Amino acid sequence: MDASGFLPEGVAPSWSVYFGVDDCDVALKKVVELGGSVIREAEDTPYGRLATATDPNGAGFKLMAPNEMMPF
Repeated sequence: MDASGFLPEGVAPSWSVYFGVDDCDVALKKVVELGGSVIREAEDTPYGRLATATDPNGAGFKLMAPNEMMPF
């Protein structure tokens, strides 16, 4: 995706890793149980239910669950 429309000027390009899950909210709870952190709570989007988290070492990743508009 071209992020230039929503990233602040001067922010370098980067990659994001997405993990498909059945339920984004349940997966976020598990992330926290295992020592990770929630960066952005789950929200419904046209692409599915999305959230951003980190593992216990701070590595970021995204979770995506299907919705009616975008099933896996």
